[in-house]
Amino acid sequence: MKFKLLIVALAFTFNLYSNEIDTLKLSSKIKEVTVFIDGAQITREAKIAVLKGKHIFVLENLPAEINPQSIQIDNNQQGEILSVKHELVYPTEKSKTVIAYEDKIRLQKISVLEIQNEIKVYELEEKILLDNSKLNKKDEGSSVAVIKEAAAFYRTKLNEIRQNQLNLKVELDLQKEKIQDLYLELNKYVSHEKKTTSKIVFAVNSAAQLNTNFRISYFVSSAGWTPLYDFRVNDIHEPLNLIYNANIYQSTGEDWNGINLTLSTNRPTLSNIMPQLETWFIERKNSYQKNNVISEQSALRGNISDVNTGDPIPFANLIVYNNGEVVAATTTDFDGRYSIKPINPGYYDVIVSFVGYESTEMKGVQVNAGKITFQDFKMQAAALSLDEVQIAEYKIPLINKVKPRRIGSVTAEEIAKMPERTANSKASTVAGRWGSRAEEIVFVEGYEPNQTISGLEYKIDVPYTIPSDGKDYNVKIKEAMIPVNFVFRSVPKLDNDVFLIAEISDWSKLNLLSGKSSIYYNGVFTGQSEIDVKNIKDTLAISLNREKNILVERTLLKKKNEKQFIGNNIRETINWSITVKNNKTVRAKVFIEDQFPVSENKSIEIERLEDSNGRLNEKTGKIIWELNLEPNEKKELTLKYSVKYPNHMRLDVD
Repeated sequence: MKFKLLIVALAFTFNLYSNEIDTLKLSSKIKEVTVFIDGAQITREAKIAVLKGKHIFVLENLPAEINPQSIQIDNNQQGEILSVKHELVYPTEKSKTVIAYEDKIRLQKISVLEIQNEIKVYELEEKILLDNSKLNKKDEGSSVAVIKEAAAFYRTKLNEIRQNQLNLKVELDLQKEKIQDLYLELNKYVSHEKKTTSKIVFAVNSAAQLNTNFRISYFVSSAGWTPLYDFRVNDIHEPLNLIYNANIYQSTGEDWNGINLTLSTNRPTLSNIMPQLETWFIERKNSYQKNNVISEQSALRGNISDVNTGDPIPFANLIVYNNGEVVAATTTDFDGRYSIKPINPGYYDVIVSFVGYESTEMKGVQVNAGKITFQDFKMQAAALSLDEVQIAEYKIPLINKVKPRRIGSVTAEEIAKMPERTANSKASTVAGRWGSRAEEIVFVEGYEPNQTISGLEYKIDVPYTIPSDGKDYNVKIKEAMIPVNFVFRSVPKLDNDVFLIAEISDWSKLNLLSGKSSIYYNGVFTGQSEIDVKNIKDTLAISLNREKNILVERTLLKKKNEKQFIGNNIRETINWSITVKNNKTVRAKVFIEDQFPVSENKSIEIERLEDSNGRLNEKTGKIIWELNLEPNEKKELTLKYSVKYPNHMRLDVD
């Protein structure tokens, strides 16, 4: 009896959900994006206005790579969230738009065939005329009048035929161009409709009429940013201008149009599980690996063009496979260029397709770690055939497991049986500051970073647009004037030039990350370098320029050198002369670096004989001279040492 009552209760509950809960398709916009070193959290906003009761809301056309465990829904504490569900939406039947384009292309092909038939008819007519152009009689030749009349006829008729052929060939080329244009427009729709997307379905129970903004956020891994710095110095008597920049990229499948950006130094793709030490057997190879090293993302880029004309092919589809599984997919831009970033290092098979062209496949494309791999593709036009193109969506392993908000539950069967309707009549898109900025560089006046428990965040309040094309878009985060110590340094043993160095002593307060930097001196770009914050010690030294007005020369004084044989040993005495001259019109402080040899072999004895009162590091043998040179002043330094070693050794002592 109890079992029957339970069945009746379940049936009643099912009917209750089916009859009282409807499904509304929501309209939303991306409001905010937090971009991590690898990955991004996207926040959408949707305005909802519904009556009291239970409702199912559907958010469609989202990236397929959403991490389901990262989905969070904020309803401003209005209404009870019963369940949250994420599911993939695979390509379905052709749309009316695609079918219409295919019909237009078929009609154009018929026109091409008709023109080709007309051309063949004229070619046959021309052949008949030429085959019957002989003016022969059995007993006597043709008269001049007959020849003139025949010549005029053939001239007129052949000119007419060939002019018509020319007109038809011009029209044929125009028709083929129209077909290619239709193929181009068709590929735009095909590339959009044939990709796998996803949707978020959530159930809400409202005790009263609901009129609020829902914020839906989720994590995607195909995005990121890298730090860049500009060091600018106009004069050594002025502070150094440090400009913080970021290269932001994303291949999520949806453009970020006019959104507010936050750049974070956190790495959600790294595991939050602390590693555990295992027994260390000294005779075994260490198997531990560091998994938290920030490195430059790998990328695959190139151009796709026509093999015969060399013209770029826009909106061509490129799919990357690894062991038969799709790992990335993209389309070319208007100039036939493509970019996939990030992509893990390895070997991939790449297939390129475009409606109206033969598909091209290349196997074993190597993508190196932390580098850009360039790979171009040439495509051969097909014989005017309409082949349907299958387009796969970008798939990446999902990570960053964050527990979603779930209260109660609604089964998949119940959701599937509920009728759908749009929410246009009861909900509208939230008004906000949506920009239309499409430029690649935005300059943002000094925003200070927010210090969080686990990293830094730079908030950029200016709306910004980043297309889903895997390309780098540069954002200027902030600018700071920093007092530095400018010095001239030279290591003549390695390079005779003198370098202008900007030394920053309290660099840890600058919140620098490891990354590339560009150097500008007196408004001129002088080179690039890299900042590795893990290996910087007390002072951050930035090499700005080579100073040609301070001359340094290191000379081996061979006449003063000595080589003695003492029993089974050899003793060599080496003399070096270092001259420094200041050709500048102002006083200059110059640091000269050199070194004495150091030995770990007890049979080798080294004696330091002369160093011109330089500052010596006894452990490393490095020596530094600090020189204050007046204009046109010249100084000479001496480095002298001896090396005693067994005569069976061959040493390079100078």
